[in-house]
Amino acid sequence: MPRPKGSKNKKSLVVVDTVENIDEKIIAAESAIAALTEELKAKKAELKELTKAKTEAEKIAAEKKAEEDKGKLMEAIAASGKSVDEIISLLNGQH
Repeated sequence: MPRPKGSKNKKSLVVVDTVENIDEKIIAAESAIAALTEELKAKKAELKELTKAKTEAEKIAAEKKAEEDKGKLMEAIAASGKSVDEIISLLNGQH
């Protein structure tokens, strides 16, 4: 005969831990938390160093680009055949 609708096979599992077992589990959880805390501190320090390195690399890249742009500008000035005073007056809007 089939089971009535909504009926399930229910197993009653009663686990009774002793105080010692619970204490061991608490100690294990606390040591895991301590280990994870130390790992978190190490990862935060690593992140801080990587952030500093990124900032420094961006600064160096910006300086390098500025030097390249300066070189291109100097080449363009030389190729134009105008003097520096003529270019400055042109940039200032004095024709």
